[in-house]
Amino acid sequence: MKTYKLTLGLAAALALTVSGCGLLDDEPARVLAESPRETLLKTVPDEKAPAYAFDVKGAVQPISGVLDAPNKTTQFKITHSEDGVTLSMSGLLIDDRSWMRLSLTGAEGFPALPRKWMPIDPKKVKNPDDVPISYDDEVDPGYADLIIRSSEDVRVTSPDHYAGTTDLTASTEAEIVEDATLTALGAKAKAVPFEAVVGPDGHLSTLLVKVPAAGKAKAVNYRVTYAGYGRTTTPKAPTETAKPTEAVYDLINS
Repeated sequence: MKTYKLTLGLAAALALTVSGCGLLDDEPARVLAESPRETLLKTVPDEKAPAYAFDVKGAVQPISGVLDAPNKTTQFKITHSEDGVTLSMSGLLIDDRSWMRLSLTGAEGFPALPRKWMPIDPKKVKNPDDVPISYDDEVDPGYADLIIRSSEDVRVTSPDHYAGTTDLTASTEAEIVEDATLTALGAKAKAVPFEAVVGPDGHLSTLLVKVPAAGKAKAVNYRVTYAGYGRTTTPKAPTETAKPTEAVYDLINS
């Protein structure tokens, strides 16, 4: 769930362009207009964005939650089902502290899990890259910035509505599709249509990538929804917790 926000200062640097000598005093300056792609990139939440709710569907691993970058806080929930067993994991990260809450169904004989938030000991987590143990500068859990930066032919279709194509081979970190699907898509993976909507507050509201069917994989819509900027309550550290059992660490390290 890691992503980094890059800033695009090209438009500001080239806001006013004059070329060489011989320019008449009364000749109007040529102002380079900002492209729709650059305008759309500026709406993606960054490290200064107020707390907001997020929901990512259609990806290899759907995820939802709340993110407050200025306060280094995020809360998320993911659910994974396989062979009749469903594991739901909720995580809360506040700076360098983390808590988890797990629910497991369909696994007969597995020890019962605590129902309360559990503080996680980072020393007992084998792979921190797979299991977050602290806030890691997350700003854009749906990888909207990466998807838009990998785009071409971005245009405005109506006020605050955009469309274009994006190169899935350049945004594999977002895990929009499985590797096998990416291979099956072939050249089509480099120009997958997407749509985006910007809310009245100037922040990105939705991003929809329309992945076509390929091989054995059905067509899928990858949808990122960001909402409630500045109106979303920032999660706080839980006041009632339970000690993680060995079964908990077995699960998160599996």
